Amino acid sequence: TCAEIHISSAGEKSTPIDQLEALLPRFQFQPDYAPLSSDYAKLGASFYGAGQDYVAAAAYYQRALDTLPPDAPQHTLLFRYLTDQLAMSYGMSGDLARSRAVNEAAIARDPDYPLYYYTLACADAEDGNATAARAHLQQAFDRRANTLPGEKMPDPTHDDSIVKLKHDKAFWQFV
Repeated sequence: TCAEIHISSAGEKSTPIDQLEALLPRFQFQPDYAPLSSDYAKLGASFYGAGQDYVAAAAYYQRALDTLPPDAPQHTLLFRYLTDQLAMSYGMSGDLARSRAVNEAAIARDPDYPLYYYTLACADAEDGNATAARAHLQQAFDRRANTLPGEKMPDPTHDDSIVKLKHDKAFWQFV
């Protein structure tokens, strides 16, 4: 078994090397450790945010969903967050078919969460389908009261995908 540790500073100011090296004794090698859903979610978030590697983010968000215990506290909130992040990762990587499939499966299981519909509207807009985008946006905003705590509905007038349909006057008037 081999392990490698990389320690770095993520802040704006660099951390002196002696402070980073002082952290080494705190690491414990646990060869039998089984990653938790939250471990995969954190990796997904790292790839999504800092790395903007949406393909890698999707792999980790999918694994986080696959390992999410059904009896976990706040299961619905975690399911919604992970599914939303997974669908957006697929969409941002250009895999609209997988993004759609994730959202459609999520809607079948949890039809009240608005961002599933919003992400479908974005996929519709990417495909140039103003009629479907409008229907999905309406469904999303009809459910806006069901966003996660601290979460806001996106503003479609500033969404790169939705803006692609700005040339459609009837659609843009609706937006």
